[in-house]
Amino acid sequence: MTHPISKLIHHEAKLLDEGRLDDWLALYTEDATYWVPIEEDADPLKDSSVIYDNRLRLAMRVEQIMRQARVAQSPASNTLRMIANVDVCENGDTATASFALLLTEVRSGDWRQNGLGETRLFPAHCTMECRKTADGWKIRHKKIVLLHRRQPIVGLSFII
Repeated sequence: MTHPISKLIHHEAKLLDEGRLDDWLALYTEDATYWVPIEEDADPLKDSSVIYDNRLRLAMRVEQIMRQARVAQSPASNTLRMIANVDVCENGDTATASFALLLTEVRSGDWRQNGLGETRLFPAHCTMECRKTADGWKIRHKKIVLLHRRQPIVGLSFII
């Protein structure tokens, strides 16, 4: 039987791949944080990060992507997330999970749009802290450690 947190991880990936960002945002608690560090053991409050967002900032990202014209996503990216090696540790109303992520991004385009039409890979190690609520399990904190985080990441205009 699949653990509910494992189902949550796969459901989140599916929502992102389908572009259902409002539904994706609903998976997060009101006090959630979403972190893509540069250094794996950094302090997000003291050190630079690729992304360090709270729930309000995540909502702003969703609003921009879903309802505002964005040159950086015209045409929009097509993504496919593959999840592997899920490990869950549940402790009452909280749970932690770790898993591997391979995100593939492709954007169509023509010769005038540099980099379009290329396939980009974003491999990462992820950890997630979840909390059981009246509506089921929600994501309290997500950390995505990109394997190539010290290299330039050009055009990261979608949600990892």
